[in-house]
Amino acid sequence: MNAATGQDILYSYEEFADNLKAMDMVRGWEFTNRFGHLGDAQNSQANSARIVEYFSDCYGDWREAFRKAEVFLSIHDYIGRNAGLFCSSKLLDEIAADRYEVEPALLRAVHYAFTTPGVPQDFTPKGIILLAKAFEEFPSA
Repeated sequence: MNAATGQDILYSYEEFADNLKAMDMVRGWEFTNRFGHLGDAQNSQANSARIVEYFSDCYGDWREAFRKAEVFLSIHDYIGRNAGLFCSSKLLDEIAADRYEVEPALLRAVHYAFTTPGVPQDFTPKGIILLAKAFEEFPSA
């Protein structure tokens, strides 16, 4: 589950946050060079195609692009699969069907778990919540 294991590609939280900011624009893409016409579909497959295209445009090294896209998508998948628990912990708010507002501390915690070498691969959502609460206490950490 720890996407950083055995990888030499660094993906800082600041870089991740910049990629997050670009997603409002990326979700509007109706065409990609790699996957062709997507139209206005907002399903998982279309959005994943847009994200892979975006990362490919951002990074010259295809390995870096796909590795960071993989981590980016894994973070989102993990948060989505555990949305109920994160909502009850007030780290996530559902703002529309399948759209969430994520607290920065939760993003930091999940990013840390997926990108830091040596983090146990069997981290639990409850462990992520504890880490997020620590990030809330120490926001500049």
